[in-house]
Amino acid sequence: MTAAAMHEPVMELIRASMDPAGRHVTLRKDHPACQVVIRAAKADLTAGGTENVNRLAVGAGVAAAGLTALLAEHRGLEPGEFVDQIDATPIPGPGVSPGVVEMLRSLLTGAAGMRQTAELVVRMPRDDEEGYYDLIVDLGDYAAACTDLLNTLGVSGTEDTLAELDGMLRGFYGA
Repeated sequence: MTAAAMHEPVMELIRASMDPAGRHVTLRKDHPACQVVIRAAKADLTAGGTENVNRLAVGAGVAAAGLTALLAEHRGLEPGEFVDQIDATPIPGPGVSPGVVEMLRSLLTGAAGMRQTAELVVRMPRDDEEGYYDLIVDLGDYAAACTDLLNTLGVSGTEDTLAELDGMLRGFYGA
């Protein structure tokens, strides 16, 4: 996969997480975001590795961290403070999973956090493969919710936010 195309599955995951059809599925595996993760996992099985799933996990984490930083800035907070509030505030519905909070904390702490993120990406699939796939879907859901919130607050329109994310991810992947 070229550097220019590495960000595309992450953008597909976020858009799939925004798909209203996901609210009406009976089985989680039928959710559009889960389908993105399943395709990455199948590609990895064929290739005999974990590159696609790991790239998707890290990219979704980077997107979620970037959106967290935007929301924190809008509220006049540091990103870490914003994550603390998310972690401490019960949210109606499924809320933000502990894995998403852990990923955000690691990515928002700079260079030291990248090591923590790498350790998380190595540890989770080994300890709980299904939980790792769930984390990726949860990161997509979180990024979609942040995108919707930025739109609702009037900070940035949905398509503008997605375009910014696309550019950020292209830069992250070195495209």
